Amino acid sequence: MKMSATDLKDQGNRFFAARKYNEAISCYNKAIVQNSGVSTFFTNRALCQLKLKKWDAACQDCRRALEIDKLGVKSHFFLGHALLELGSHDEAIASLLRGDDT
Repeated sequence: MKMSATDLKDQGNRFFAARKYNEAISCYNKAIVQNSGVSTFFTNRALCQLKLKKWDAACQDCRRALEIDKLGVKSHFFLGHALLELGSHDEAIASLLRGDDT
């Protein structure tokens, strides 16, 4: 039986809670293939990328989530975090402030 995108997200969340970040990313990838219009799938995957110190991948996911939902507080926060780690301090501050304004 094929899992729904929501079921895949929920399974990914369980993997994340167990600190199995690569397995969680795999679930979020499959959810995104089924429905790429849900910003939560991208922010959840971005958080996994942050935990794995994959800063560029986290930035990409956050930016994709923000294309879907410009007011995504988590997306702005996670993007700011990743940008800080990459040394892009001005852009990071701008992202964090946008998240605070929403």
